[in-house]
Amino acid sequence: MTRKQEKIRLWRDSSLPDGLELLRASCFDYRYPAHFHEEFVVAAFARGAQRHRIAGREGVASAGTILIIPPGEVQTGEAAERDRGWDYCAFYPTRRFLESIADDLLGRGGYLDFGNDPILDDADVTRHLLRAHAVIASAPDRMEKECAAYDGFGAIIARYGQQSRHGRLARVGRADMRRAIDYLQEHFAETVSVSEVATVAGLSEYHFMRVFRASTGLSVHSYLTQIRLNRAKSLLSCGVSSVEAAVSVGFFDQSHLIRHFRQHYGATPREFAAACC
Repeated sequence: MTRKQEKIRLWRDSSLPDGLELLRASCFDYRYPAHFHEEFVVAAFARGAQRHRIAGREGVASAGTILIIPPGEVQTGEAAERDRGWDYCAFYPTRRFLESIADDLLGRGGYLDFGNDPILDDADVTRHLLRAHAVIASAPDRMEKECAAYDGFGAIIARYGQQSRHGRLARVGRADMRRAIDYLQEHFAETVSVSEVATVAGLSEYHFMRVFRASTGLSVHSYLTQIRLNRAKSLLSCGVSSVEAAVSVGFFDQSHLIRHFRQHYGATPREFAAACC
């Protein structure tokens, strides 16, 4: 039997607000490890089904559904049926981008969220998002791409979006863990030790590691790696070489970056940089 090939294209479009990141994928054996995005994840499923874990809750997104994950939520993903896999497209809009649309559509201001269930079973809006994604991926005209993005996000916000004064930002509610995360965000490019971050949190090293994992869903090392990968993507999309990007964000060398990049995104830094526009 011929082995089915993964087809994953990840890129950033600098012509769209905040440099919108996008993905189109046909996956079979690939498994997304536990990770998070600093942006919203808006995924539309065209074929098959994906089993996932989001913020500790398991679910399955199948063809005709939309998956919306707020920024910072730890998630995994794999085929629900290994021999079938799944086809989907995803957008990674910033909170600022989506909330600018929500302010106009909903008119109340505040934080945007889409309720407690990340899976929306809506074939019409799924088709709308798949069409919008196809236009952005192929259209040479900037305005056509912009209209597709605004129309696609407007459709889901108008139907499912809600605004609140406080939002759902209790993902990391402990002040000591927030201090630790802020420290990682500020010092990601440096050689960072557990003892340093534990001291910032005011905890013993072992206790800190246990609490950090319980609070975020990731080990402190995995969290730091994710921050570095996010920063590397920003550099790569601006034309910085993978060698320079790796060193600039705190990886040992280019091969270290490539290994983690491929594991988390299913593509290499070179493939991502080449696809950006």
